[in-house]
Amino acid sequence: MKRPTLPEILKTALYIGTIGYGGPAILALMKKVIVHEKAWVSEEEFMNALSLSQILPGAVGVTLFGYLGHRLRRPWGGLLAPFAFAFPAMFAITVLAWAYFTYGNLNFVHSIFMGLGAMVVALLVNATLMMSKAVFPGIDRNSYKGLVIVALAFLGMMFLRWNVVYIILISGLLGFLFLYFSGEFEQETMPANVKVEIIAPKVRRWQNYLPLFVLGMILLAFFWFAAGTWTIFATFFQIGVFAFGGGFTAIPLIQHVVVDGMRWIDLTAFRDGIALGQITPGPVFITATFIGYKVAGISGAFVATVGIFSPSLAAIVLLSRAHAKVKNMKIVKVVIKGFLSGFIGMLLFIIHQFAFPSLINWQTWMIFTISTLYLVVWKKDAIWLILGTIAVSLLLF
Repeated sequence: MKRPTLPEILKTALYIGTIGYGGPAILALMKKVIVHEKAWVSEEEFMNALSLSQILPGAVGVTLFGYLGHRLRRPWGGLLAPFAFAFPAMFAITVLAWAYFTYGNLNFVHSIFMGLGAMVVALLVNATLMMSKAVFPGIDRNSYKGLVIVALAFLGMMFLRWNVVYIILISGLLGFLFLYFSGEFEQETMPANVKVEIIAPKVRRWQNYLPLFVLGMILLAFFWFAAGTWTIFATFFQIGVFAFGGGFTAIPLIQHVVVDGMRWIDLTAFRDGIALGQITPGPVFITATFIGYKVAGISGAFVATVGIFSPSLAAIVLLSRAHAKVKNMKIVKVVIKGFLSGFIGMLLFIIHQFAFPSLINWQTWMIFTISTLYLVVWKKDAIWLILGTIAVSLLLF
């Protein structure tokens, strides 16, 4: 395996972060470039690191780049590679947020977001269906137990107004109670040759902590000079801790904390932020940057982004040596399945909330229907759907 320099890693991360659209497409591009073209890590190590990223909270692509950077050029690689990967999306959504909050009252902008709002509902429907297929691949007794968790999460948000964090924890507990003794995972065994460790050149102890010290000093400067940035960082760090499943599973968490709790933005602006996030090459988590910009400008955008990605980056570095054991522990599998079942229920509630203000006439229903067919039936790339929706919205509204 070749050992790249830090600038080479950052250049590659920036390149992939710029041209990679769509979760699976980005991961496939990462594998093609890093494993097959550059031969920096083996395919086995890449796939096992990917599997660990998928059971951790946070965006899979960012988390995976955190592992690869740390694996190849720790400690600076582990800090800078995920930042370089996320930077194109962070920069794009910051510019879009500026434009939205500056010119959002213009008629043609309002027309565009009427169509994009309907499209976001279709994106959520597609995400819910995809997650449901992954969590419940077949209908059996154990699937019905998972569906009970889905229903409880939906009803808990819809009628009882439960705290989202409590719903997640209850879902994990029910996953353990319903599935640990069900026999669903009894036949799955850990391959004897699975081994993922961080193999990196030895560095002095103080060098291991230098990047964290530098990042900490940068954050402290923001907290000191930009009012409210500590609250923004802490809020999105909390969201990052509980955002299992990646992608759209973060939306119920962000809405509960930022829209319903902190009231930093209203539901319409939140929906529009999700739509704008889809225009960028980054993950759904980049919506945090949009909200951070609304609250505290560029400073808020930066600390919100760092906050939401920090938990998963810390977790993959700490757990990478114990990867195989953690991934294949039955208790981890059943609790994660409980979490994901709960997220499906919460996504159904978000669809319900977004649908009423978004689907208000025949034009929005038409955009929603075509978008749903485009994503669910035809399984096409969302970026072309977004561009088409913008064009159609300018004609219809």
